[in-house]
Amino acid sequence: MIQNRPYAASRGIFRQIAAIAILAAVTVSGWTAVQHTSPGRSALRASRPLTLYVADFNSRSVTPINTATRRAGRSITVGNFPDQLVVTPNGSTVYVANYGFGSVTPISTATRKPGKPIRVSSGPVRIVITPNGRTLYVLGSDVVTPISTATNKPGKPIKVGSSAERMALTPNGKTLYVSNSLSNTVTPIDTATNKAGKPIKVGSGPLDIAFTPDSKTAYVIDQDVQAVTPINTKTNKAGRPIRVGPDPWSIVITPDGTTAYVLNAGAGGAVTPISTADNKAGTPIGIMAGSGPGMLAVTPNGKTVYALCSVTSLVFPIRTATGRALKPIKIGSASATIVIRPDGKVVYVASQGKGTVTPIVIATNTRLRPIKVGASPIGMVFGP
Repeated sequence: MIQNRPYAASRGIFRQIAAIAILAAVTVSGWTAVQHTSPGRSALRASRPLTLYVADFNSRSVTPINTATRRAGRSITVGNFPDQLVVTPNGSTVYVANYGFGSVTPISTATRKPGKPIRVSSGPVRIVITPNGRTLYVLGSDVVTPISTATNKPGKPIKVGSSAERMALTPNGKTLYVSNSLSNTVTPIDTATNKAGKPIKVGSGPLDIAFTPDSKTAYVIDQDVQAVTPINTKTNKAGRPIRVGPDPWSIVITPDGTTAYVLNAGAGGAVTPISTADNKAGTPIGIMAGSGPGMLAVTPNGKTVYALCSVTSLVFPIRTATGRALKPIKIGSASATIVIRPDGKVVYVASQGKGTVTPIVIATNTRLRPIKVGASPIGMVFGP
C-alpha cells in the first residue's frame, strides 16, 4: 500500500491538503457556490438533491454520498490513487485526478459512470476548473496541463517553476497562480491564452494561495519564513511579507474579503488573522499545542472558521466576531480534508485512518455518525 500522501514527510507530498476551491469562500458559481445560511436541525436536509463525491485514495474509487440521507452509494472505479476532484459549474461532470495513473477521469453525474481517462503528466496533484466551465487545469510534474471540457482533450502543457506545490484561480477566472516551492516564485497564467507570465518573486517555500473575492489580491503562504506575501493581481507585484506564526499551512479569506486566516502548524498551534485592509496580522488564536499540519474552511456567512488539525484529528470552530476558538470536535484518526456544504449548514471531514466521512452540524457543532467510504478518503467535492 502506498503511503497516504497527506502524512508523508516532505512538503511536496503534503501539497494537496489545503485550499480546495470550495474552501476559500470565494468559490465559483454552480455546485460549489456559496448560498444563504439558515441554521437549525433542518441542516440535515439539503434544499435540493446534493451529493458529496469522495476520492478514496487507496481504493481506486470515488464514493458518492447522498447528503440528505447521509448514505454512501456504490463506488465508482477510476484510476490508481484518486486524489483531488472538481465539478463543472453546470453539475454535469466530476473530474478526478489519478495520482498513480497520470490521468484525469471524467464521471457523469447523471449516470455515475466513468469516462475514458485523459492522459496528463505524471502524478497530477491539483485540479481546478474555470468559472465558465470551459477549461480544466491539472498540475503535475512542474507543468500545468489545460483540458477542454468540451472535448476532454489536453492542450499543450504550460511550464511553471521548480517543485510546483499549489495552484488557484482568481474568482473572476482570468488568472491561474501556481506556487513553486523551490523557485520561491508564483507563476501567473493567463487563462485566455494559456501563457505563463513572468514569475513573481515571493518568500521561501511558497505553498497555499487564497484570493480576496474581488480578485484584486492574492495571498501566498511562504512556509519557510513564517510569512504571507500579498500580490496585486493587476500588476503582479508582491507586497511586503506579513509575519505569521511558525509553519503556516493553510489560508482562507472570509466571503466579505475583510480577513484572511492562516493555520500555523508549528509549536503551540494557532490561527493568525490578517486584516486585508492594511495587511496587518492580529492576535493569534490558540487552538492546540503541537497540532500539526491541517487545513481551514470558512462558512459562507463568514461567521465561523473551522480549523482541522490532521495529527490530532480535532476540528476547532472559531468565531470570527470574537476571535475565540470553541470546544474542539473529535474526529476519526488521520483526518485529511474538510469541506462545508454550499448552504453552510454542515461540515464534512474525511478521515483516512478510519475510511470515513464525518458530518458536523454547524448550528450546534454536533458531530453525526461517520459515513463509511473507501480506503484513505482525501479529496471531496459537491455535485448533483
